[in-house]
Amino acid sequence: MKVSIICPHDGALLKAKESSFYFCPVCNQDYLVEDGVIRLLDNNDDFYEGHYENKTHFLPRSEKPWHTWPLWLINGGYLWVVRQFVPQGATVVELGCAGGVRYFGQRYHMIGCDLSLSSLKKTEFYEQRIQADAAVCIPLPDSSVDAVVSSYFWEHILPSVKLNILSECQRILKPGGKIVFLYDVETKNPLIQHYKSKNQALYNKLFIDGDGHFGYQTPLENLATFKEVGFQILVHQGMEKTWLQSPSAYIKLSKFDSVIKRFLAWGARLGQQPFFYPYTLLMRLIDTFICPWLPANWARIDLVVCEKTKGKI
Repeated sequence: MKVSIICPHDGALLKAKESSFYFCPVCNQDYLVEDGVIRLLDNNDDFYEGHYENKTHFLPRSEKPWHTWPLWLINGGYLWVVRQFVPQGATVVELGCAGGVRYFGQRYHMIGCDLSLSSLKKTEFYEQRIQADAAVCIPLPDSSVDAVVSSYFWEHILPSVKLNILSECQRILKPGGKIVFLYDVETKNPLIQHYKSKNQALYNKLFIDGDGHFGYQTPLENLATFKEVGFQILVHQGMEKTWLQSPSAYIKLSKFDSVIKRFLAWGARLGQQPFFYPYTLLMRLIDTFICPWLPANWARIDLVVCEKTKGKI
């Protein structure tokens, strides 16, 4: 069952005008539907349009453990955790969905929300797709969804805007609803910190400006933001606390002058076959069994599960 869409300007429920339009009965604004995407933005965002169109294709043959275990490997276990905390058939909105997650489209009533029109057009396996700025408004009615999820979206949001987004999550979530966020953080990881101290400008270019990571904050700063809005934190897992990093991090670090530049360049190739799956398994084992014993601020990536308090409306 599809969720109603609200006007981002006044919160009124939008009405279908024709197959290709919605309109707001309060402000009389028309909103175009293009290739199944409801466009609530007047213009595309120059930075994000077409920039992030990555799609997670994996679909397990069934929900049996021997078919679903690869979910534990993919994207730092993000899919596995969403599956653990969000029951099948739930209504879920994904913020910054990019090309989407096919498994989510199969398991849930999915609503994709992104700034990029081209990305949303490729997420045809989601029930509803909305081009909207979640920093202004998540255009869904109060208490209408069971979960809000995102991967590598949160670090793009300015700290001054994060409270508004979380307040919107509180508004649209049903009591007891969950948020599951996976995101990069400002890290004190010894390897990353070494290169950051050597060349702060290059670090900013590679890790912040180039990826639009203007919302980098420490793990504790992010947790404080969730708590400030009233979420109860159920899970906080810090990942990539050691010198073993994702290939994407090694690609950036290999741009620095270093005596181990060749090692870093080799690490960047771990994202290719035949290394990808064995290395991903190694990383997941380290994240699960070693990283919990290391300082929280050494994490380069955080995964957080929060719950809306059932008394909240």
